[in-house]
Order: sequence, then structure tokens, then C-alpha cells
Amino acid sequence: SIYLSITSLNYLLIYYDRYTEKIKNETELKGLITEAELKQLKFQINPHFIFNSLNSIAALTTIDADKAREMTLKLSDFMRYTLSNNLKQESSFADEINNVHKYLDIEKIRFGDKFEVVENISENSLKIEVPNMVLQPLFENAIKFGVYDSLEKSKIYFDAYVKNEYLNISISNNLESTPTSNKGEGIGLINIRDRLKLKYNDPNLIKIEKDSGRFIVKIFIPITRN
Repeated sequence: SIYLSITSLNYLLIYYDRYTEKIKNETELKGLITEAELKQLKFQINPHFIFNSLNSIAALTTIDADKAREMTLKLSDFMRYTLSNNLKQESSFADEINNVHKYLDIEKIRFGDKFEVVENISENSLKIEVPNMVLQPLFENAIKFGVYDSLEKSKIYFDAYVKNEYLNISISNNLESTPTSNKGEGIGLINIRDRLKLKYNDPNLIKIEKDSGRFIVKIFIPITRN
């Protein structure tokens, strides 16, 4: 009886060890798959933007060689930062803002005074860690759908503040008065939606609104405490 009890206990311990090891391996595998998917989504951003910028530079070479040179230098500066941080999954919000300013400098060469960015950023949001390259696709989307075809000067509003353990980011741009159902939603927004869902396991971290001739994208970054 004692022998059977000890034998049974040993079998239970062996089974438990194998079970916990299996769960650990599955968790690690799931983490590796998620990390790979996040990297793939992030890497999709760069070629899309680079091709657009190179096309703009090519067009400018025949119109304004000095602007083409300036744009090339700014693109080089932007890419230097992007490539040096390419393996990182997170950056401070302040670094993301500085990076998107580099992107906007490039687009301002292309569009001149055709658009203006109005920022309202809370001081306590700057040190928060956010997904790397999370802002640039949002601004690229705003310029694509709010500036490209606009005959008047466009305003892009950029707001960020901390509320209820989330960094709340809002970017809005002009929109046609009679937009189609999906007008304003480019590949960048799909990319960001997928990245946020994968990283934070929450499908509700991005919200899209259309109100009073404006297209508004809101994203919510959970604040992690060390």
C-alpha cells in the first residue's frame, strides 16, 4: 500500500513536471510567434514610406533641384534614426514625436504651406514607452487623405494626454463632406490596429470617428509601471 502510494505520487510528480514544461514551451513559442508578427508588421511601414518619398524626390528633381536635395538629406536623417531603432519594439513617446517631426519636415518640402500641424501634448506623456514607429503611419494616413486632394490649407490636430492608466493619442485631419464609408482609412491604420492587438492582447485600442468634416483616429496605449 505504501509502495503503491509512493509510486503513484512519483507518477503524479512526473506528469506535473511534464505538464508544466509543456505549458512553458507553448507560452514561449506563442511569445516568439507574436514577436515575429510584431516585427513583420513594423517592417512593413518603412518600405511604404520610402517608396513614396523617393517618388516625391524624383518628381522634384525636374521642378526644384534644391528642394529635391533638401528632401533627400531629410529622408537620410529620418532613415538613420529609423534604422538605428529598427530592432526596438518600444521607444519613449518623446522620441516618437521627434521622429514624426522628421517625417513632417519631409512632407512640408513636398506640400509647402498646404498643411499645418497643431500639437497639444501633455508633459507627463513624454516619457511613456510606446510601440516603435506608432505615430508616423498615423500622420502619413492624415496627410494622404486630408492633404493630397485638398484645395485649401489643411489642419492636422495632434493631441496626447494621460488618463485612466492609458496614453490617449488623437490625430485628426480634414475630410470631404461626403466621404465614402472607408475614405480616410489606409494600410497604416490597419497595421497599427494589428500591432496594438498583438502587443497588448486587446482589440479595442484604436477608435476611428468621422465628425463635422474631420477624420479622427484615437489610440490608447496601456501604461506599464516599473
